[in-house]
This record gives sequence, structure tokens and C-alpha cells, in this order.
Amino acid sequence: MRTYIVLYTFTYAALGAFMPLIGQYLRFIGFSGAQIGSVVSVATAVAIFANIFWGRLYNRSENKKNFVLKLSLAAASVCVCLYFVDSYAIFLPAFCILYFFQAPAVSLIDAMALEDGQSFGAVRKWGALSFAFGVFFAGKFADISGLHVIFFLYSGCFFIVALNLLITDVGLKNTSDASSEFGIFKNGKYIKMIICAFFISGATISNNTYFGFLYLQGGGSIAGLGVAFLLMAGSEAPFMAWTEKIFNAFTLEKALLAAMCISTARFAWYATCPQAPMLMGFFILQGITVGVTIVGFIKYIEKVVPRGHLGFAISVYYALSSGLSNIFCQMAGGVLLDYLGAGGIYKFFAAMNLTGVILFVGWGLFRGIEKAKKK
Repeated sequence: MRTYIVLYTFTYAALGAFMPLIGQYLRFIGFSGAQIGSVVSVATAVAIFANIFWGRLYNRSENKKNFVLKLSLAAASVCVCLYFVDSYAIFLPAFCILYFFQAPAVSLIDAMALEDGQSFGAVRKWGALSFAFGVFFAGKFADISGLHVIFFLYSGCFFIVALNLLITDVGLKNTSDASSEFGIFKNGKYIKMIICAFFISGATISNNTYFGFLYLQGGGSIAGLGVAFLLMAGSEAPFMAWTEKIFNAFTLEKALLAAMCISTARFAWYATCPQAPMLMGFFILQGITVGVTIVGFIKYIEKVVPRGHLGFAISVYYALSSGLSNIFCQMAGGVLLDYLGAGGIYKFFAAMNLTGVILFVGWGLFRGIEKAKKK
């Protein structure tokens, strides 16, 4: 388990240190709002393709540990190079290359943990904690040394990930039948779960972008917003750690349904534009909803997909539920912000979540199922 704790800790510390501040850095070096938006959105689109492309290769790899090691080294190296780029014409494709290596490295660590028989919630909680502290400490370092420090924090963390994989004794072998890997698209429960996740995950991820508008509109400050994010992201960790007990007590499917319903109610409440102290006070809602759904969706895939195809199945899940859905919600949120304000964004997010809940219930996914046979 120690190996995976290190993997999740430094992978998500890298993301927390880099992703929330990259927009501020690009603004600092003179990029326009449209240029910043295009950099992030195009890179996210690249991540959709990258997850599927590398997920297939991972399934066929004879040494899966070394496969993820090379992706981590590539991400770290590209990020260092980005520090020396201040031209939009060069930064845009270079940032896309970063996402091409980074996105699958993140999703395939999940596959490794499941294939190696780890308690997923117990190790994944370190990712939530590290992301929260990564955001917090990167902001502190940036105040002292400048925003450029995020490139070195990110690269340093991914180099540690690669080093950990180099010295670890994890040795996952190829157990998949490449000729049948696309059979997962004939798996009705898997496809239905991805569709439900599309309506849940995109709004959840996009909340990280638009929550600040809601919080400041409610009378909050920038300093308070940083604390709010630390509390909200940090609250995910204990619920991830408790997921095994929660799933055993209520079943995985019913716990997922409850978390999805709470997420819908949360965004519907946000749509009323509460005051900042109320938003801060109910930070635990993020832990309940995000902590359970992140682990729950992955564990559901583990139940319905043979182990030999987990790498590809999880990569496709990330590409569609986190990638495509996130692009859709980010774009819609931007339009709604201009015309309806923060409240309008969260009405849309609540409607998205409600659609996911209706489909989850309508398709009977809340009923328990047997775990797929190993392969």
C-alpha cells in the first residue's frame, strides 16, 4: 500500500500545485482571457483522446509499472520546458503535449491500484488530501518566489512518482486479450454508468472553476476562498477512507445514489446564491458527494469489467465523464455566467445532476450486482 500512497500523494500534489494557478500565470505573462480559455479547453480535449490511446496501450503492455513510469517522466520533462515558453503559438501545443502524457498517468494509477488488489478508497484519499495541500502551499510559495514556481513543483512531484515506480516491487503483468478489449462497449451496465457519470462529474469538476464567483458574490474574500477550497477538498479524504465501510453497510450502488442525490441538492442550494459564511460552513457537502462518487464510480467499473480490461475501461471513463463532460459544463457555465450570473450556472449544474440521478434510477443501476470475473 505504501507505494500507492506515494503515487497518489505526489501525483495529486502536482495537480493541486499547478492546475489552479496556471491561469493566473498565463495572465501574468500577458495572455488574454480568450487565449487562456483556449489553452485549457484544447488541452482538455487532447486529454480525452490521450486517455483512450494510452489506455489501450497500457492494457497490452508487458510491464505496466514501467509504462506509467515513462508517462510520468514525460509529463515532468514537458512541464519544465513550459517554463521557458511565453509565446501563445508555442505554449498552446506544448501544453497539449503535457496533457497528452499527464491525463493517462493519472487515470492509469487508479487501474494499477485496482489490479494490484489495493483498497481503493484507502489509497485514493491521499490524492484528495494532497491536492488540497498542493493548492494551499503552491499559493504560499508563489507569493514568495513568483508564479513560475508552479512548474518546478509540478515537475518535482512527477519525478518523485517516477522514482517511486522505479524502485517499487509492483510488477503488474499483461492479462488482457487485446482482441476483445472493445467488448466493454457491449457491456450495458458499464456504458450506462458512464452516461450517468457524465451528468455528475462534469458539473462537479467545473464547480472548482465557478465556485469562486459564487463565494465572492456572497460577500467572501479571496483569502477566504483559499480556505474554503482547502476545507472542501480536504473533506473528501475521510469519506474516501470510509467508502469501504459505507459500501458494505448500504451497498455500493445505493451509496452512489445517495451521494448523487446530495450532490443535486447541493447545487440546487448553491443556485439560491447563499452568503459566503453559509457556503464555508457547509464545506462538508463536497466531501460527502465527491468523496463517495469518485471512489464509487471506479469501484462500480471494477465490478462490471473484467480485471484484464480495467486500464482501458477506466481510461475511457475518465475521457468521457471527466473530460468531455467537463468541457461541456465549462463552456455552458461561461455562457450562463455572462447572462444569468453564478446562480444560473448552479441551476444548470443541478439539472445536470438530476438527469444523472433519474437515469441511474430508471436504468435500475441502484440494484446490487455481482462482480465481473477476473481475466
